[in-house]
Amino acid sequence: MEDELPMTVKGDLSGVQISSADSFLHRGKLPTLSVQSAGHGMHVFINGQLSGSAFGTRQNRRFTFTENINLHPGTNKTSVLSIAVGLPNICPHFETWDTGVLGPVVLHGLDEGQRDLTWHKWSCQVALKEEAHSLGSPNSISSMDWIQGSLSAQKQHPLTWYKSFFDAPEGDDPLALDMGSMGKGQVWINGQSIGRCWTTLANGNCSECSYVGSFRQTKCHCGCGNPTQQWVFPCVNETSFGGLPLLST
Repeated sequence: MEDELPMTVKGDLSGVQISSADSFLHRGKLPTLSVQSAGHGMHVFINGQLSGSAFGTRQNRRFTFTENINLHPGTNKTSVLSIAVGLPNICPHFETWDTGVLGPVVLHGLDEGQRDLTWHKWSCQVALKEEAHSLGSPNSISSMDWIQGSLSAQKQHPLTWYKSFFDAPEGDDPLALDMGSMGKGQVWINGQSIGRCWTTLANGNCSECSYVGSFRQTKCHCGCGNPTQQWVFPCVNETSFGGLPLLST
């Protein structure tokens, strides 16, 4: 079993010093940063700008972020936002399961060769600033810069918060939010978290179906290519990818 709440941990390294004489600054070939993680996702920021993202899979949670990064002479700040959605809360020794950034964290392509940043001094922060500001609550700080307008006309970005208001319809019929175009995140109604969403596409062989013989998990698949989770209650969503939520009754 797994818990229902995502965990975000941000690690900051402020001491990446780059010499103005380093040849990559002049030859145009950017250095490469590699970060190893035990799951489930990661966003990497260099000097406050998103440099890239990487994610594991259900079959293999472990992955390595490897991207070219922009560095300037002097001090550079590296921030790694590690995301874990669904942690085990039952099974033998579940507390010993590794999740998140374990390292090594290595910078390649400098004149000195590779620089191991793993044992440098990192600062750590659990959760996001927006969570501390209770953006999922109707009483959240009004000074936050929300962008108004049609979602379909806006460019989608990772780590985007969406906020919407609606009048409760008459009757007792339940409402649902179509999260089929979203990614991974949490949903709040009037400040109350109602759980997470993680829209992944089902894979398998849906062309054949036969119950002859012993049962196997791979028999009679359905819904191949469709979201494994689509309907969630509304109304405020923070997602790790981006997308357009739809309200239905």
